[in-house]
Amino acid sequence: MKKMNKVKGSSKFGDIFQDKLLVILIVILIVMGIIIIVMSLVNRNNLDINSDKVKELHNYFTTKDLGNCDGLFTYGEKEITYADVDSENRLCLAYQKSDLKVEEELSIDAKKKTNLCTYEDGLVFRADEETNKCTVSKIKKEIINNTYKKLYGKDVENNEKFKVDNFTICYLKGDYYYCGLSETFTYTLGNEAVIYRIVNKAEERGSEVVIYDYFAKINDKTCFKTYTTTTVNENCTEELKDIKEVNYKFLEKFGTKYKHVFKKANDGTYYWVSSTPVK
Repeated sequence: MKKMNKVKGSSKFGDIFQDKLLVILIVILIVMGIIIIVMSLVNRNNLDINSDKVKELHNYFTTKDLGNCDGLFTYGEKEITYADVDSENRLCLAYQKSDLKVEEELSIDAKKKTNLCTYEDGLVFRADEETNKCTVSKIKKEIINNTYKKLYGKDVENNEKFKVDNFTICYLKGDYYYCGLSETFTYTLGNEAVIYRIVNKAEERGSEVVIYDYFAKINDKTCFKTYTTTTVNENCTEELKDIKEVNYKFLEKFGTKYKHVFKKANDGTYYWVSSTPVK
């Protein structure tokens, strides 16, 4: 009987020890969580949304003509990262954002029947109808490739060719891109949408800069939630009937909020990582 009582006492002692150990572990986890949150807040600095740094990053994906490079492809219905962007669109944007210097401008005679020009290894361009000649710009690939690295933080993976816009195409040959009128082209018809993008706030978090903004795409008094889809923003559309101006307060209440993340590269510049709609 005495032996059995000793076993029971030992079992109780073990249970008490386990309970205390569990409480200690929970306390440690809570403390660690608080430390992580505090460190995160300490390393988070608000940035001036009107600073050159924030303006430059926020304008990474705008071009003079939003019809080029699939426009503001970062404004989608889900998170968009590098892997979600078509390789030609990535190159197209690098071209648009580059300080281009034409190394040489070539003039090539077109074939009379086809109105097309072939340059060396099968690079085909369309001739100007008035001159019956193809004008081809020769641009160093390193100019576009360097801009690509700045925008995305990666080296170019597939750079054989890309469309600049509805009419112009670039082919890679050796150390140069050859750009001229595309063999085929497209026209876009219909009313152009008006795009609104207003920065809400910008933060520096360690090696990252995070920019929040409000977005709206409006076409013919209809408001769309994203740039890349035709999903209608019903509340925004309804409010458009009674207002004369789309301003910050309107976008804050009825627009789509996005979070854009940029990461610092080794050279001190920032490259884009992701864009996500915030609910």
